[in-house]
Amino acid sequence: MTDHPRDTIHTGPVAGNGGSTRARVPQTPRSIPPWFSSLLFIAAAAPAVAFGIGGIPHTARAGLAAGGLSSLAVVAASLVAGHAPYSQGLQGTVPFIYPPGMVAFILAPLFAGKAHYVLAFAVEMVVLILVAVPLVESYRKRIAPGQQALGWSLLAVLGAVGPLTLYRADPAIGLLLVAAAIAWRQGNLTGSFLLVFAAGLIKDYAWVELLPLAATQLKTAINLARPWPARLWEALRPPLLGFLPTGALLVGVDIWSSGGLLRSQLHNFDRGLEIESVPATLGMLLTHLKGLIVTRGALGSMQISGQGLHPALLATTFAALGVLLLMLIAGLCLTGPISPGVAFAATLGVAIIATPVLSPQYFDALLPCLCLAAAELGGLVGPYLLWGSVSLGLLTQLEFPYLWTSVLHLSPLGLLALAARNLLLITVVIALLVIGVLRRRYAPTTAGGLGEPVPRGGATEG
Repeated sequence: MTDHPRDTIHTGPVAGNGGSTRARVPQTPRSIPPWFSSLLFIAAAAPAVAFGIGGIPHTARAGLAAGGLSSLAVVAASLVAGHAPYSQGLQGTVPFIYPPGMVAFILAPLFAGKAHYVLAFAVEMVVLILVAVPLVESYRKRIAPGQQALGWSLLAVLGAVGPLTLYRADPAIGLLLVAAAIAWRQGNLTGSFLLVFAAGLIKDYAWVELLPLAATQLKTAINLARPWPARLWEALRPPLLGFLPTGALLVGVDIWSSGGLLRSQLHNFDRGLEIESVPATLGMLLTHLKGLIVTRGALGSMQISGQGLHPALLATTFAALGVLLLMLIAGLCLTGPISPGVAFAATLGVAIIATPVLSPQYFDALLPCLCLAAAELGGLVGPYLLWGSVSLGLLTQLEFPYLWTSVLHLSPLGLLALAARNLLLITVVIALLVIGVLRRRYAPTTAGGLGEPVPRGGATEG
């Protein structure tokens, strides 16, 4: 398959002609051209690196996305100085709530010095992405040789999110989740569990992907023609093997920090309704922005409140809806083969919609999964999903950082971009759920589709 738009040629009779003729019908490009992917990534990297260098005009807006890196530099310096992780004041007045895997990303840039920390972090992420994307693509080739490429699509969606991509560690989460979904398709659920646990060690929202994995593993164990003790062990073995290194690390760090790791996670309950979340968007629509105010929360996020907003009710309603939809996805994984990319993208998408805490960097984890889902579906749906993913990234970049001030002032332009992004997110997730319900089994019916998972000991890889 080429990386360029193609036309579908239909041959059939034409009225008044008495015979057949060839009519060219334009078709949505099934893949993202390398030049466009490169352009998107350069457009994201250039302002991020330029702001890190400092003194370069017209980079202040991009620099808004670097907020929070100064606090991470403080954490890194404190750790290097010998302070226990998760100790009080490690990140100044804001608690350090990230899992221990984040430490791997914040220490290396410190070697450039605090004055150059932002630049060093951006360079670190550029290197990581340019190395990890080809590795994921190479892994995909071994699992599904000859099928639709992912590399340029992954680079495109990460670039579409903008400078924020290079100021956060979430791209690593997205690439780990894609690798986990590919391992799942190969039938290597133990490897998939390991990769998801590793992603959750960077930021814990990635662990929501354990749900479709657990449901799939349970189905595999139930279908085994063995006595129930053997089936029980088969059900528990992959998640246990995946959890052992993660659990050992978490317990070790919690002991080292005298319970600080566990206490830090409790701060997540201090969050209010973030202005970028889907529940907040609905609340703003229902209240017509009357009496709403934007304030900074205890963890530094921008939250919205107001007398007629009822944030607790909105958050509870969306959380309940999210639980129901996650149960639906788990049911789809239990009752029949489902494409791993679709399952991962739908699961994370539902979680992002349902949460009152929607940070724009979450899309650096979601969009790579959507790319894989688009490759699996192929046909007519895949290209629309792929370019919809790029659109989600571009709308996210437009909303943050470039229209962020407008959003905070509740101005129409910024809120329009935010609402459009959230509406497109809902549309994409609903489409995935409908596809999951209607097409229980995915087959490579068109060129470019990756098809369904390959069970262990079953069909050969395709």
